[in-house]
Amino acid sequence: MDFRLPSLGEGIDSATVTAVLVKPGDAVAAGQSVLSVETDKASMEVEADAAGTVEAVLVKQGDKLAVGAPVFRLAGAGNAPPAAAPSQPLAASRPAPAPPAAKPQAATAPPASTGSSEFRLPNLGEGIEAATVTAVLVKPGDVVKPGTPVASVETDKASMEVEADAAGTVEAVLVKQGDKVPVGAPMLTLTGGAAPSAPKASAPTAAPAAAPSQQPAHAGRSPEPVPHANGTATKSADVVPAGPATRRLARELGVALGELKGTGRGGRVTLDDIKGFVRDERQKVKAAPGGGGAGNLSGKTVADSFTTPPLPDFSKYGEVERKPVAKIRETIAKNLTVAWRTMPMVTQFDLADITDLEAGRKRIVDGLPKGTPKITMTVLAIKAVVAALRDFPTFNSSYDMNAGEVVLKKYFHVGIAVDTERGLVVPVVKDADKKSVRDIAAEVVALADKARAGKLGLDDMRGGTFTITNLGGVGGTAFTPIVNYPEVAILGLSRSALQPVVKDGQIVPRLMMPLSLTYDHRVVDGADGARFTTRLVQLFSDPLRLLMDS
Repeated sequence: MDFRLPSLGEGIDSATVTAVLVKPGDAVAAGQSVLSVETDKASMEVEADAAGTVEAVLVKQGDKLAVGAPVFRLAGAGNAPPAAAPSQPLAASRPAPAPPAAKPQAATAPPASTGSSEFRLPNLGEGIEAATVTAVLVKPGDVVKPGTPVASVETDKASMEVEADAAGTVEAVLVKQGDKVPVGAPMLTLTGGAAPSAPKASAPTAAPAAAPSQQPAHAGRSPEPVPHANGTATKSADVVPAGPATRRLARELGVALGELKGTGRGGRVTLDDIKGFVRDERQKVKAAPGGGGAGNLSGKTVADSFTTPPLPDFSKYGEVERKPVAKIRETIAKNLTVAWRTMPMVTQFDLADITDLEAGRKRIVDGLPKGTPKITMTVLAIKAVVAALRDFPTFNSSYDMNAGEVVLKKYFHVGIAVDTERGLVVPVVKDADKKSVRDIAAEVVALADKARAGKLGLDDMRGGTFTITNLGGVGGTAFTPIVNYPEVAILGLSRSALQPVVKDGQIVPRLMMPLSLTYDHRVVDGADGARFTTRLVQLFSDPLRLLMDS
């Protein structure tokens, strides 16, 4: 039987091996300490949950393991409880938020048999290390076959269904709604099926999973790189000695421990080492030409190193309620924070006379067959934006501050902000310059429907070069949209209204639509911002011009 890393406490998803206390051939007793591990909350020893002889050690010092990952293979072991309780922590700091789920090592592929096998959470796409279970779609006793959806999960990028990779009968469900499951962690136990070749998530919402290794995890291969907070990677065997509180502070500030020289006993990195490093880096940024702006701190900006101060205890003043934030809302918050801290944004306002455009749009819509995708102002705005981006290519770019370059994109992928119950998402209309108004209308409807159903895939939201957000259906006269990083501009549309306008010497009622263009002032000057909105006003005000130029 495999001895697996047990639950180490509420909110702890993984741990780093600091010492392996047994070797192959050792006889162990139930309750014997076999492993020392360290989490961001405490250091502790892990005890065997059954007696037996160590047949193989599947981990080594420095490995970062997900809870439930195999640690040893025991021979002659009797039945054991599902998970052994860890021994009393050796050293604990005050409780802290749970760390991001660690990227698990490749799961052991069980041999083909008609016995029990585990279905594990598959690879869900590049950069995704864990997912939250939103629904379990099977129960013990259910018969599944390859391709049967068994669970719905949500990551910080998308919602998706996970499909069975082999036929069998569900013997046990190992997860429940709300569980945060690392990639590679067991979700179900199946009986009567052949061993899976590779678990996969339902297409097209996730990238296909890599085939699991035929060797036990960590056996006979180099350790997987473990990403640091600053985006660099080092071998997991190169463990930097540091306490849980020190690791937590380094993670919050985006500092890679491997870059620091520890001043503690045995080269141990201390809290003072991290604080001194951050202080020195900030001084370097201030001293550099143009200092005081967004400079590098271990591959991140100084703005990214900002730590939000803790909130006061509001319950002292009255009743409060805490509600967990959905992963997509966390991602929105992080992305907007990055944009707000790294780019100086300016918003240019203007009014477009859409009287003739709206009249023409209604005539076309009224003449379309029933069930035809509706041509909305957002659809026409996409065509207008593409025409304007051709004239002002800087707005279709990204700024690489580290390289000192502007990346000009020769394609036009326009994002459309969609309001959903789970939060704001931005699916992308790819190659909008090559599609007709009717094609774009059909694609916008399809993307919006997928967004509201929580079925957008990662590819649906990647590659945008410019974003449009339309609040005209909600209300308001103007707003300041935040640029969708790493783009450099976003166009906001507000509710149109009849206004008195002087036209040909007469005051006449015209339907006016407010425009709000926010742009990255590092790339776009104010004069160009005004020229861009002026060009949009021309296109919206003259349907023939829009038709000819788009």
